[in-house]
Amino acid sequence: MRDPSWQQNRRILLIDDNEAIHGDFRRILRSDAERSTFDSLESALFREAPGRRPVRFELTTATQGAEGLEKVREAQQRGAPYALAFVDVRMPPGWDGIETLSRIWQEDGAIQAVLCSAYSDYSWEEISTRFGNTDNLLILAKPFDPNEVRQMAFALTEKWNQRRALSGANHKVSAQYTVTKILVESTTLSSGVLALLSALGETLGFRFGALWLGDDESDGLRCEHTWSAAPDDSAALEAATRGTRFARDAGLPGRALAQGEPSWFCDLDAVEDDPRARAARGAGLRFAVELPIAVRADAQVAAVLELMDAEPREPDPGLLDVLLAIAAKAGHFIGSKRVEAALRRSEANNRALLYAIPDTILRISSDGICLDFKASRESRPSLRAEDFVHRHVADVFPARVAEQITELVARALADDATHVFEYQEQLREGTRDYEVRIAGSEQAEAVVIVRDITERKRAEAETEARRAREEALRAQNEILAALSTPLIPIHDDVVVMPLVGALDAQRARRVQETLVRGVAARRAHVAILDITGVPRIDGQCADELLRAASAVRLLGSEVIITGLSPEVARTLVALGVDMSGIVTHTTLQDGIASAMASAGARRRPGRRRARRRR
Repeated sequence: MRDPSWQQNRRILLIDDNEAIHGDFRRILRSDAERSTFDSLESALFREAPGRRPVRFELTTATQGAEGLEKVREAQQRGAPYALAFVDVRMPPGWDGIETLSRIWQEDGAIQAVLCSAYSDYSWEEISTRFGNTDNLLILAKPFDPNEVRQMAFALTEKWNQRRALSGANHKVSAQYTVTKILVESTTLSSGVLALLSALGETLGFRFGALWLGDDESDGLRCEHTWSAAPDDSAALEAATRGTRFARDAGLPGRALAQGEPSWFCDLDAVEDDPRARAARGAGLRFAVELPIAVRADAQVAAVLELMDAEPREPDPGLLDVLLAIAAKAGHFIGSKRVEAALRRSEANNRALLYAIPDTILRISSDGICLDFKASRESRPSLRAEDFVHRHVADVFPARVAEQITELVARALADDATHVFEYQEQLREGTRDYEVRIAGSEQAEAVVIVRDITERKRAEAETEARRAREEALRAQNEILAALSTPLIPIHDDVVVMPLVGALDAQRARRVQETLVRGVAARRAHVAILDITGVPRIDGQCADELLRAASAVRLLGSEVIITGLSPEVARTLVALGVDMSGIVTHTTLQDGIASAMASAGARRRPGRRRARRRR
């Protein structure tokens, strides 16, 4: 049974210089009077029940061979070729039917032909010599019987359609074979998809193709691969498609993704929710089919194959079966390439991590054989894998080191712990220090990591030496600080702090701390601060000294400042320093005498001696 959805080509071209013949053919091919007889012939020929549906022929006429040839060319360009041509043999003054038909077959070798003649201008042998053995040609003698004409018209157009269907089936089989071959031979997803789209366009006649892959960010689709038979014409469509994202149930591919089944769009003019529809129409495309693809690696619909064409196509079950088979192969291909890509990324990451480790790494079997080797970055030029692999550790390490490795490999395989030891090796460039870490694995083998720690050892030694130097320097500084701010007891109740040299803010603060701690520790009643050896004092130092005196007074002790030079005195006056409450003496001797007198007065209660200021 023929598929009723098949669009039959009943286009017929009549080339005859007699206008009366044109009228006869119109009546014969469009007459209702002969319908029942013709339907009976058709039913008998194809064993179908009569009265299925009327056959409508589309007749075009030409009066000369050149005019007929031009109409054949125009039909080819429109993509609507003629299935049959009735050609008169005699058509003066132009080409005869033989010449006309010869030229027509050069343009369209698939067209069926009937030569019409009332005379014996050419014998069958002459015609066979001209055209060769062909089954595309019949001879119709004039005057002709209308039923014979209708029978020829139906049979030959049906023959054209059956051949076209067979050719289409062959194209579909060829497409499946080509796609299978492409997907098997493709090494990358990108190259395979581009070849797939190109093959579908070339074998099945589509003008544009795109593959939409699942987009994790939007839970929709993203297009990275497109193909066009006419890149210049579809530049706007490609620009609007490549890199575009569609959410589920949005746009042409989004609908197919949401529905999970093929979608046919026979009129892109009616599509409103896909902004690419206008660009498609601008490229001359009117039809689209969207095929959801189940990617096996994801076990779900994760891709959509989109194909577009210039001519609308009604749903064709045969073509759909082919496309679904191709979609299934594409899904397997995409899934396998994704898995391969993931494995490659994982291997690359592991390799990068492995080679990022600066250490030498070995895999050692339980009996001490090296199974694998990676040299450290520093030693890679001098150490080669072939010097270690399949050799015993005793052959590649110093004897004492090999013994330790062998022993610790056995222990690591027994207790699943990581064992560490260090060793030194004397090389031409000097002594090198190494740290060896050994850990067992489930494959009855151990991983041995050898790290060069020479620089670390040197850094540790330098750090320790620097720490010792810093401790010594700190001790020296403390001694110098003590020497720069000495606190000398001259009596049970009296202490003296002689200051020599420049006095800065930091030293002034140290004077304050030492003086306060010394007075508190010794319970001195008088503290003499001698600044005879201080050449000058600035405002900040003066403030620090006054704060020291105030702190000592808060402890219940008296402060005496001695050795004020004229320059220091003028500076203190110029700075407006408040010296009230502080006893001052010109010389240290006078200060000591005053302090001793004050100490004596404390030992004789009730007797008070006047304090003399100088």
